[in-house]
Amino acid sequence: MNDTPRHWKPLVEQHHEDFYPAHPKLVQTTAEHYGISHEEALAWLNEEHAKARYFTNNLYQVQVASCGKEGTMLHLNIRRRDGGMFKDWRHFQQIKNEIAGPECEAVEIYPAESRKVDTTNKWHLWVLPPGVKLDLGWGQRDVSYDENRDGPPGLRQRPL
Repeated sequence: MNDTPRHWKPLVEQHHEDFYPAHPKLVQTTAEHYGISHEEALAWLNEEHAKARYFTNNLYQVQVASCGKEGTMLHLNIRRRDGGMFKDWRHFQQIKNEIAGPECEAVEIYPAESRKVDTTNKWHLWVLPPGVKLDLGWGQRDVSYDENRDGPPGLRQRPL
């Protein structure tokens, strides 16, 4: 069964130096935020960007970095290329599948206010190592891609 959302274009890996040059405003903001020089901020940003992998398609840019103890998890930093705020769950599932694999699980966290980060229109998924399953959610697959516009409001499905 093909679970790829319609109109989806596969993600393509990009080389970070070609794709993510440090924007002057980002360098300035980073320098001011951390109280460091422009040169130190630029060097730090370039070093951090070099540690990550980047993927794009027509809709999204995804920065992928190792995280967690011993780097066994992945952090997917996702943004729409047009800067928009709308997100589609099926798209995020596809992004997770293409980057980490269809049998890996990922979480999106709504943190305590003391740990909240909300500076740009980005979303973050943390992908668990292969084989590690969360002890929450459903135990088996239950999927319907049939369009259902006649059901009660709130219980409708759109086609894949």
